[in-house]
Amino acid sequence: MLFQLKNDWGGRYLITFANRDVADTWYRAVTDSVSQGYRRFAGVQRISLQWYTHDPENIWETVNDPKVAFNLRDKVFFTLLNDKNCRVLSTIPVLNYADHVNGARQVLLITVFVFYIRSVPQPDTYWSYDSSKGAVFASRSRRTMFTITIADHARAPGTIIVGSDDVYITTPSGIDVGIANTLNQLSRSVNPFPLRFSSFYGDFQIDHSLSESIDHVNDTVIVRNPGKGETWELV
Repeated sequence: MLFQLKNDWGGRYLITFANRDVADTWYRAVTDSVSQGYRRFAGVQRISLQWYTHDPENIWETVNDPKVAFNLRDKVFFTLLNDKNCRVLSTIPVLNYADHVNGARQVLLITVFVFYIRSVPQPDTYWSYDSSKGAVFASRSRRTMFTITIADHARAPGTIIVGSDDVYITTPSGIDVGIANTLNQLSRSVNPFPLRFSSFYGDFQIDHSLSESIDHVNDTVIVRNPGKGETWELV
């Protein structure tokens, strides 16, 4: 939903995106254009996953403007809603998703913007980092919170992460997690190389051949297998 700030009776749009990453990429394109000095859509603000405001301009022109989000024009469309005096406003169901927010690895020894990482096809299965093994396991009995940090240091904490971003994965205690061996296991890494954020959409899988008994519970190692993994979500 897009709501304009000048009044509460008109200029409201329903924005439809092809998928969640397109929504995040569209907002990144808008904010990047503003930070680079192109002020045409400076009034657009993201309040939440489902709520934006604008001050008003032809917001639909963002996908027709080559300086903003022209490359997304076949993935986004805007529907102008009835004005308030028409007394018609569709109800938008609440989406209980975590916002993909760029974290700070450590801020005064307190990690901010942390997530659990959960399997989409097996929602009772989470990533769990075991310090004694130095590896990340898929577990139904334990879970670890992680910070996801954009590798580009120019991106401030709080920036919305998009699929094309390279990111670092860090535990709250400051341990970097990456691909640290030839088996492509997700494990502790002293000098991690960044992973593409879109890897959560199909590059990580549960390797049932690599299981460990931890506190008498069999957990299974997470490995990277590009294009052949399953989908994971931040919660």
